[in-house]
This record gives sequence, C-alpha cells and structure tokens, in this order.
Amino acid sequence: MAHSWVNGRQIKAARALIGWRRQQLAELAGMSADAVKVVESELGDGEALAEARERLRQALVAAGVEFLNGGAPGVRLLPRDEGLRPEDLNASNDG
Repeated sequence: MAHSWVNGRQIKAARALIGWRRQQLAELAGMSADAVKVVESELGDGEALAEARERLRQALVAAGVEFLNGGAPGVRLLPRDEGLRPEDLNASNDG
C-alpha cells in the first residue's frame, strides 16, 4: 500500500470533528482502539503505520471528512447533500 500523507494529528482532529470515540473509528477501520491511539500519537514508525493511517483515512473520508494538505495540514467536513459540483458537470449530467 502506498505511503499515506495523512498524519496522526489530522486523524485525531477528524475524529473529534465528527464526534467519534476512538473505539468507533477502530471498529470501522478494522483495527484496535490501541492501534488508533498509536497512530494518533505518532509514536510509532511512520512507514510501519502508513497502512493503518490509510485505513483510518478511508473510514473518515467515508464519513464525510476531507483532509487538507495545501499550505497547512487540516481537516473539514464536506456538506452532505451538495449535489454535483460545477467542475463535475458534463454533457451527460447537465440537465
């Protein structure tokens, strides 16, 4: 699996933003709450934790979190029912 660019602080912030307990995120990502704690604390080997970070990222993205890594890493919630974005419009879906 490719190296995940999301860091532990972003995962912890995303979890707090959507109001999930560590155990809830762990279950959705298929890992233990202790593993989530290690990832969030960034105490382990970065490369060794890349797969765990990616699994956590995927669970949080599925819940509507967007990870930002432009000028400064961050997270935000995406609107739930925004429909198609203008940049996604094309001849087949422009009704």
